[in-house]
Amino acid sequence: MTGDDAKAIYQETLDVLSGAVMCGDTDMALARIKLPHLLRTLSSETIVETKDDLITELATFVAALKGQGTTNLVRLVVDAEFLSDNYIAGHHMTHTLRDATPVMASYASRMVLARDKNVWKVLEVDSMLNNLHWPIYIPRVRQDAANKTPPPRPQNDIRSQGIDPLTFYQRFIDALSLANNQNDFELYCSHLMFPHSSHTEASDTIISCPEDVRPFFDMLQETLRAKGCDRLERRGESAEFISNDLICGYHSTEMMAGDVLRFGPVRSRMVLQRIAGRWHLKSVTYSLQNSTFPYNEPVPSDALVTLRTIQERTRL
Repeated sequence: MTGDDAKAIYQETLDVLSGAVMCGDTDMALARIKLPHLLRTLSSETIVETKDDLITELATFVAALKGQGTTNLVRLVVDAEFLSDNYIAGHHMTHTLRDATPVMASYASRMVLARDKNVWKVLEVDSMLNNLHWPIYIPRVRQDAANKTPPPRPQNDIRSQGIDPLTFYQRFIDALSLANNQNDFELYCSHLMFPHSSHTEASDTIISCPEDVRPFFDMLQETLRAKGCDRLERRGESAEFISNDLICGYHSTEMMAGDVLRFGPVRSRMVLQRIAGRWHLKSVTYSLQNSTFPYNEPVPSDALVTLRTIQERTRL
């Protein structure tokens, strides 16, 4: 397939979503946007994971446009190319009009599409808006927007390799489990970013250095011993490249004695960042009730709080 094919797919996606936005067709929009996906402006970064959060995003944006008198949302492809069979990257311009009169300055965006069950969906968006927070109640375009361009496509975009992101994610959580099962604290820490964030249903903690991790690591080792387990296992469920250097993935953690499950499963989400060719933990969320960190024993919960909720809880 050629660059012209990529541009045609990119433009068709823009047209469908612009029409869905202006008509308030939530079902159509949901069908053409990948979850989780990443939204960046000049001043913020948000990962949207759930249909409810996506519906909130769309409803708020539509209200903002129509509140300004917008009658036409025109988005035109500038360039697009295949990164692999399942990813397209490109750039487009957004023109917000009341009939033929601009409502606001036009602005550029970079977008990555992912093919999901043979349907092309939006996966990553970099918009040259200046909004600090999500959802976007009033789109803010800088005066120099016409001269502000999104970052170019990375030369070595990981998505061009054609490897399933779940493969990378499972390798990473297997490496963490190996460090736990070998009681190797230094090996465990070698897979973490510092600082990184840790979250439960009721708590948000910044882990600044290995000393902050030690109580958590030791708690896992003690729990394994107390429950008579011989290993900890992490099983990947799903994962996606939400950018060239970020994976958002989901897994469950179990503590086993032979073939017998002694504790868990505890569902978790990790955001991994690729640094110098290696994946590191940037953020982790556990389906636990514990409200403090560290804790003596994990208390499982049915809830895995969303990154959107965490963003609201931790926003200054």
